[in-house]
Amino acid sequence: MQKILLTVFAFACTASAQAFRPPAVPLVSVDPFFSVWSAADKLTDVETTHWSGAKQPITVLLEADGRTWRLCGATPADVPALPQLSTEVRPTQTVCTFAEGALRVELRFATAKLPDDLEVFSRPVTYVTARVQGAKTWRLLPTISSALATNDDRRDQTPLGESGDRVRCDWGYAWLVGPSAPAAGESHFLLAYDDVKSIQFFEQDLPAWWRRNGLSFTDMLAAALRDRASLLAKLDRFDAEFAADLVRIGGEKYATLACLAYRQSFAACKLVADPNGQPLYFSKENASNGCIGTVDVFYPQFPHLLLMSPVLARATLAPILVYASHPRWPWPFAPHDVGRYPLANKQRYAGGETAEDETRLMPVEECGNMLICLAALATYEGSADFAGQWWPTVTKWAQYLEKFGFDPGNQLCTDDFAGHLAHNGNLSVKSIVALACYARLAEMRGERETAAKYAALAKGMVPKWIAAAKGGRLDAAKLTLDKCRHPRDTWAQKYNLVWDRILGLGLFPASVAEGELKAYRQLLLPYGLPLDSRLNYTKVDWTVWSATLTGRRDDFEALIAPLYRFVDETPDRIPFSDWYWADNGRFRGFIARSVIGGVFIPALYDKDLWRKYAARGAGTTGIYAPIK
Repeated sequence: MQKILLTVFAFACTASAQAFRPPAVPLVSVDPFFSVWSAADKLTDVETTHWSGAKQPITVLLEADGRTWRLCGATPADVPALPQLSTEVRPTQTVCTFAEGALRVELRFATAKLPDDLEVFSRPVTYVTARVQGAKTWRLLPTISSALATNDDRRDQTPLGESGDRVRCDWGYAWLVGPSAPAAGESHFLLAYDDVKSIQFFEQDLPAWWRRNGLSFTDMLAAALRDRASLLAKLDRFDAEFAADLVRIGGEKYATLACLAYRQSFAACKLVADPNGQPLYFSKENASNGCIGTVDVFYPQFPHLLLMSPVLARATLAPILVYASHPRWPWPFAPHDVGRYPLANKQRYAGGETAEDETRLMPVEECGNMLICLAALATYEGSADFAGQWWPTVTKWAQYLEKFGFDPGNQLCTDDFAGHLAHNGNLSVKSIVALACYARLAEMRGERETAAKYAALAKGMVPKWIAAAKGGRLDAAKLTLDKCRHPRDTWAQKYNLVWDRILGLGLFPASVAEGELKAYRQLLLPYGLPLDSRLNYTKVDWTVWSATLTGRRDDFEALIAPLYRFVDETPDRIPFSDWYWADNGRFRGFIARSVIGGVFIPALYDKDLWRKYAARGAGTTGIYAPIK
């Protein structure tokens, strides 16, 4: 269903340009259900779509001095498109400029995804602003389609009645509020979505964060309208500051990619309140199976969460910790997920609680991910109190890695699309780093004997790993630690090494990373660095992580340049894909996923920068409600 409140009238703007061509342009970037993109060079070339590709038309027309122009949307076809000059994707805003003769128009889509104010961050609202110059009288004519609020066009609504991957919200209400009467050359309207119910967590319906104290949707809209001017000014300041910092730490091409990734990372997640009023932040596996709260999906996203909001970082980890600490979770290792979006009622991947094949559950992968994320959060906060709430569970994961982590059996890792792999060298790195992370957590808790034991265990594994991994292609470490038949023919990105230097664990000598980057630079293909020696596909998140391993700018830029070329040139007009072919730049799989937040890992090496942004999103959380 849709609700439209319209007010119209008459009046002037500026423009900015950027040569980069996004494969798809983010317009509405709120959550997995409320996510609208334009998959073309110009907003008027195609109808806007949901990230999944389903049409969700948003049309914006402009009447100016007796003529009607189309600014957004492919229809009505008989209304001419105002020529579009530029598209600029900023961290929180997309700005498009148009011109014909003396007429100049700027159309701006802004979503206030700044985690320093979770009340605003969680509002399902996107601001659309038109600024017009060169017209004596004008008015804005926006419309939305009921497709924004439907999945299969059923009239009967059952909130939280469906789950799945490319499923859209089939309940609730899409809103268009406005447009305002033109004043000072500007008119604006809001796009909003009332999903009524947001997430179900172990059979309990949880409200969106902004709704936790009983605020009505119309009162939320009123607050959004009231805050509009100050928020947009704040977004302008943030976008300029953040983009400048990105350029400083990684260069222009890196900054462009990171700006494109910023909203996508957050738009694949939903912030809700648990029964104790504590924040829970759930990611959705867009286009990769629809699971919710997946550990090996928020692990690559975690640099973005750590950088911008320790509160969101805790809220992301909490659902897994709550679930794994309940007797219904039967395994001694961490879960993979908590359900299928928006139903977080039990693990769905590979059978979960009743799985018959333990190797498909990614046991070493998920234990390592959780311990690393917990230690990274504790390192920033200077306290392991958050992990301490579930210490017996956390300890169980460390014990599992102590037993099985160094030389993993034939099992899946996060790159599960590559299939089972025994003796996975990169997974072994993750385990070694994770054991050192557990040692740090124990040290912070005053458990010195435990800390010493696990620190020594992790450090003792390093020379064994170097010896076992030696002899891959171009002297990189091998893909696996076993005595394979042709060791010099194998290699793999060792992206899990990043945390050793970021967290100051002091495990691997610098020569390991230097050897890897020396080989990687020779293994580059036109559109990026392959994931490993098996096939020519690659992953965006892991490539950026690998690019940081030596800390040298020339190494970083060497790996970022072909990645930038992929995003700028790929013929697949879809939201930023993290899995593609490095030889031809074609999409392989995965669309609009939160893992793209992994591109922010360079910021974590700059401790002052990390503290600057994380301090804005800092806050306290209390006791999370247990599963009943």
